[in-house]
Amino acid sequence: MTFTSLFADRKPMIGMVHLLPLPETPGFGGSVDAIYRQAQADADALIAAGIDALIVENFGDEPYLIGEPTPAQVAVMAAASSMIRRMTAIPLGINVQFNAYQAEIALAYACQAQFVRVEVFVDTVISAQGLAMPCSAQIQRVRRALGAADVQLWADIQTKYTHNLKDQPLTVSAKEAQAAGADALIVTGAATGQATPLDAVTEVKRVVMLPVVVGSGTTIDSLPDVLRIADGAIVGSALKVDGRAENPVSAERAQAFMQAARAQRGEG
Repeated sequence: MTFTSLFADRKPMIGMVHLLPLPETPGFGGSVDAIYRQAQADADALIAAGIDALIVENFGDEPYLIGEPTPAQVAVMAAASSMIRRMTAIPLGINVQFNAYQAEIALAYACQAQFVRVEVFVDTVISAQGLAMPCSAQIQRVRRALGAADVQLWADIQTKYTHNLKDQPLTVSAKEAQAAGADALIVTGAATGQATPLDAVTEVKRVVMLPVVVGSGTTIDSLPDVLRIADGAIVGSALKVDGRAENPVSAERAQAFMQAARAQRGEG
């Protein structure tokens, strides 16, 4: 299944289920049940608003380790993702910070998710926690070994909160990601909630044949321009209480946003 067929030719709005801090992370509050309750509440609000897809992410685990999570963290993410999978039939994605490609594919495979978000696919980057290496070759092999060829790989290029070790244009990274087997590309602003430069999206779309998704900073005000240029948007902060990524989803904000998205897409 391709990106286009997955969303029936619609430019999708993808909402974020930002998990509370997981066990063994600095911010863990001591209750696994609290993680599940918040995930369910956020997913409920987004689904009720008519969101087109969801991504489950361990957003609360800052500062993120580079590489794979612990078994307990994978187990909690699996339970939360499976719960959400049972709640809805809309496409589901998995993102495990930071660049935990083995956990992402395993979770998507086990929880019947349709795609994973991969932060460092072809670029070698420096983050606040050190060097992160590209994983396109490895994740393709893990996916094949699991028989999970239907799990799409949505690849960030020159992802937020990092700097490329190799100085090259964004368009070069885009072409490399396409050649390495990405199913869609994600272009972001510099940080969570910061607007994605739409001229960068335009440049990337000129050099690849893949869908290009805006990965940060989309608001109701910017939605017309985003939908005019990009093939979809991942929306987190704009759907949260007070527009802050760390807050729960606001049902009112989510409903208003999706009403605007449907109007922009010419839907009834």
